[in-house]
Amino acid sequence: MTATDSDGDEANEDGGGRRSQLLEKFTSRAANGEAAPGAGRASETDASSTSAEKRNTGSGESIVVDFVANFVAGGDATFDPVKGRVLMSGRRLVLATSRTKTTIPITSIFDIAVGQVPQEVEEFFDYTVMVGYVEDDYRRTTVIGGERETIEKFSLLLFRATLNGSTALVTHPAKVGGRVMDTSAQKTGLQLDYESVTFPGSDIDADSDAPFSIDLASVIFFEVIERSDEDGDSRLVLSVQHVENGQTVTSEISMTSRRKMNILGRYLRLIYHWIKSDVRDVDVEEPELEVLVGLYSTPEDIDLASLLDIGAAELDARLASLYEDDLITAEEPPIDLTPQGRFIVNEEFEDVNV
Repeated sequence: MTATDSDGDEANEDGGGRRSQLLEKFTSRAANGEAAPGAGRASETDASSTSAEKRNTGSGESIVVDFVANFVAGGDATFDPVKGRVLMSGRRLVLATSRTKTTIPITSIFDIAVGQVPQEVEEFFDYTVMVGYVEDDYRRTTVIGGERETIEKFSLLLFRATLNGSTALVTHPAKVGGRVMDTSAQKTGLQLDYESVTFPGSDIDADSDAPFSIDLASVIFFEVIERSDEDGDSRLVLSVQHVENGQTVTSEISMTSRRKMNILGRYLRLIYHWIKSDVRDVDVEEPELEVLVGLYSTPEDIDLASLLDIGAAELDARLASLYEDDLITAEEPPIDLTPQGRFIVNEEFEDVNV
């Protein structure tokens, strides 16, 4: 089971601590309209700017990111990191020092690579995001480094700024199992969340009143392929296999912008890697797996202990074990599976379907 990004590279599985708590905090902050990371403050020790200055730029843009970091801006050949402020609105990313300012329009960004520290600066940074962008017809890169948690939060917001509100063509389901479906592509919007990619403004999922979305914990494979349209023109398509209602389905996503296709592939690869790395060392025994599948597959009002034919004390012990492994959100109702928990259950469904 391999996920690939838009360049076709196999998903890298370097180490990494658990991110479920970090990303749950990020998700809740974003849902409540709170800025991150460090939005509204340059750092814990830098309070030189007023709150009004941090919230808005001179042009009235809202600043969603404001923190202090070390960076190499604009493909500087000397690769000497400098310390400065990283600010971002919905329109631009700004890297500012006391002497220089690099402004990167969001629309010029063609690549976002998280956690891949370039060899030229690896002695200076522990964790980075590398941003590729176009300036005056030249491709340039900037590398921003800092604490892992800060860089991860910033990267998620950068992905959102780059892709949210884009227009996409979605074919769902393109396949069910190995069977090709006669489904027409629909024009829709695109919205990134940590746990899903949502496609508002369409009726792709006729069985639901909510917009169609792909649960990123359910993704088992993705790749970029080339398709020919009715006029014979070729276009890139992101083919995503994911588990839906216990079976494998394939959805196909395309956008007119190749750079956005590349960034979306990067995002899927990143979240897939984060979720998978969180469960790599988790050993779920059969009794706990039964509880996970039960929680995933049955309504909340079902008596799970009776369904599994176990006592209440045994169910409590299994729930405590799952909660300790960050696979469920609570030990007592209401209980939801975390992305890591859903990933394990979907892997189980995929093994059964093979």
